Amino acid sequence: MSERQASGHSAITGTQFIDANEAMRGRMSLSAAHRDQRHPVTGTGMGAGPAPVDTPANETCVVCAPATLRLAEELFERWNAALQTGDADRVVANYADDAVLLPTVSNVPRTSPAEIRDYFLHFLQKQPVGRINQRNVKFGCNKLTDAGTYTFRVREGTEVREVPARYTFVYEHRDGDWTIVHHHSSMMPADDG
Repeated sequence: MSERQASGHSAITGTQFIDANEAMRGRMSLSAAHRDQRHPVTGTGMGAGPAPVDTPANETCVVCAPATLRLAEELFERWNAALQTGDADRVVANYADDAVLLPTVSNVPRTSPAEIRDYFLHFLQKQPVGRINQRNVKFGCNKLTDAGTYTFRVREGTEVREVPARYTFVYEHRDGDWTIVHHHSSMMPADDG
């Protein structure tokens, strides 16, 4: 049995200048030693046994779902296809239960599935069809933000018109699917040259 094993400490391999047989404080990293009260060390390991430095005891592993430009395109296409069904419930199914909708043709923020459904019941009467003009996509862990400009073709009676607007969709990967957690849409301001 090696001296390290006999002492009850596991060897730390590949780390120079750290001796597993030293007291716990002596094994703290250089960066931890330079922390001050504004940058405290979480879990210094000074308790009953060796504990991770700078790692909360209840830390869990997070797996990030793949996010790509093509995914952003597909998520918009799924939402746009739901609009074209004319069914408000199909549209609302794209939104998380805690989503926020700041809609194009209403001054009332919608913060519940019922409020979002109410908005789409009226908006879908215009038979909207969206088309992305320009998009800017940012990726995060289980989050995707798609912002840019789009144009809606809408019908009002026998008149068909094009409505240019700005948009932001924020999607989160929850329970195995991507869902809209924030959607902001506003008509383009008049061109002021």
